[in-house]
Amino acid sequence: MKKWIIIGAVLVVVLGLAGAGYLLVPRLGGGVDPSSGESALDTGGTPVEVEMGEVSSELVLDAVVRAEPGEEVKARNGGTVTHVWVGEGAAVGNGAPIVNVKVPDGSAPATGEGAAPATREITLYAPADGTVSGLDVLVGDVLEPGAVVASVAPEEFRAVASIPPNDLYRFYEDPEEILLQIDQGPPASECAFLSLGSVGGGGGAAPEEGGTAGGETGGGGGGGGGAELACRVPDGLKVFDGVQGKLSVSTGKAENVLVVPVTAVRGNVDSGEVVVVADDGTEETREVKLGMSDGSLVEVTEGLSVGDTVLDPVPLDPRFDVPGGGPEEELLTEEGMAVEEVD
Repeated sequence: MKKWIIIGAVLVVVLGLAGAGYLLVPRLGGGVDPSSGESALDTGGTPVEVEMGEVSSELVLDAVVRAEPGEEVKARNGGTVTHVWVGEGAAVGNGAPIVNVKVPDGSAPATGEGAAPATREITLYAPADGTVSGLDVLVGDVLEPGAVVASVAPEEFRAVASIPPNDLYRFYEDPEEILLQIDQGPPASECAFLSLGSVGGGGGAAPEEGGTAGGETGGGGGGGGGAELACRVPDGLKVFDGVQGKLSVSTGKAENVLVVPVTAVRGNVDSGEVVVVADDGTEETREVKLGMSDGSLVEVTEGLSVGDTVLDPVPLDPRFDVPGGGPEEELLTEEGMAVEEVD
């Protein structure tokens, strides 16, 4: 009986050593036999040929319609209201009288003791064509210097859209073609470019027409960086303050230019790198100058020729291709933990 127990124990040990040797041989032999059907993970790209093409860059942005801000009517020197020419909501032309105020007349000759100080009456005029709002003064009211008497706003609207920070790279110059589509509203219409300005966190006044806002601007979205695009809503388009829609913005177009997939380039603004594949299969990292991109293709202005071959996707920059908990590493970690648990 003992003999059979000893023989069984010996067989178990022999089989265990054989299994361990089977696992160790591939490791000591330098890897898995290719004929086994297993292959290493291919991290390289596929060679693609550089060719001529067209790049048309367009963005679609959420937008909100806002009434044009009014211009203020100010009593620069203060004074006492003596006459109110118009009422709230009145339509006025540029230069129309709004209110009269009485102010001290410093140029008048001195009067005797106890006499009332000399005054003069001045008229405050509308600074532009538009509708009067904020007019809340009565005859006899005393105004502080610089007090705002009213505001005159034109019967105009602008569409405002926030641009995500990364999409700013798509604006190569001021856009010439902008279409405005109001949600559940009239058909799409052209919207003339007004401004492209930075967005702060607070949302202040809208940028001035034709200029680039350097500070905070009021917009359809919150803060957090990026920029704001504004365009003039056509006069014949029926809109209301606050209605929402979309802007289709053409940021540029290039025809008959060298193009490669954006995924074949490291970097996509002004300059970048591609991996060129020679006829003999050797690879060369080459710097290139870049132009316009539509998100799929990018224009190459310098560094490549028609017929060149590049890798797509381009391999990751070695400076960023470091262990960092990728899927393979996580798998190995889990396997290692499993082995430790078994041990």
